[in-house]
Amino acid sequence: MKRAFTLVELLVTLAIIAVLATLTLGASGKLRDIGNKAMCANSLRQLGTATQLYLNDHAQTFFAFAENKPEGKLWYFGLEPWGSVGGAEGQRVLDQTAAPLYPYIRQVGGIEVCRAFPYASALWKPKFKGASYGYGFNLFLSEQKAVSIAEPARTIVFGDCAQVNTFQAPASAKHPMLEEFYMIENWNPTIHFRHGNVAQMLFLDGHVEGMSLFPGTQDTRMPGQMIGRISPVGSTQFLQ
Repeated sequence: MKRAFTLVELLVTLAIIAVLATLTLGASGKLRDIGNKAMCANSLRQLGTATQLYLNDHAQTFFAFAENKPEGKLWYFGLEPWGSVGGAEGQRVLDQTAAPLYPYIRQVGGIEVCRAFPYASALWKPKFKGASYGYGFNLFLSEQKAVSIAEPARTIVFGDCAQVNTFQAPASAKHPMLEEFYMIENWNPTIHFRHGNVAQMLFLDGHVEGMSLFPGTQDTRMPGQMIGRISPVGSTQFLQ
């Protein structure tokens, strides 16, 4: 006659299954994070290649961060028609096929959108209709000659960015929300350390480097997100 499981044996078995499931989920999460980081680095490198092709076709001069055109405001990541500029957050229209780099990447919603950005979070606040650009552009490079950059290997072009918004509905001081941010400059905490507390940066020479938060620069309004700077406030290190 077969002996049935005792209650203690059943509980022990269930406990072992629970532990194994936890370990499996933990490993799966780590693998996903590693994969996202690798894909982010690859995307940045592709953006770097597209930028170099653009520079070759435009007398080694960078595109403008933003400029006014007859049809609307042309950001480096797309055209916002005049009827949409200043419109409701999350409803603004963006034609990403008009972006300066579009002819060199020929796609929308791929390499310019980092998978590690928490787009699925209820705390994500879109600025345009859907995701637009998960990377910020070095504002100091806007319309500058690439050949004038003294240290290409230490000058950032694009990198992981985000901003804590507390001033535009539905965000508020009591309900901070996370949004894409499109520039890297020398004052505000807008670098998003979303890869295991590391932000990935594309440098002008084409290499991608993971960088850490500079002490004392973290924006603490969203404890679940690490947003800050890679250099002291006011510093132009890595920017020009």
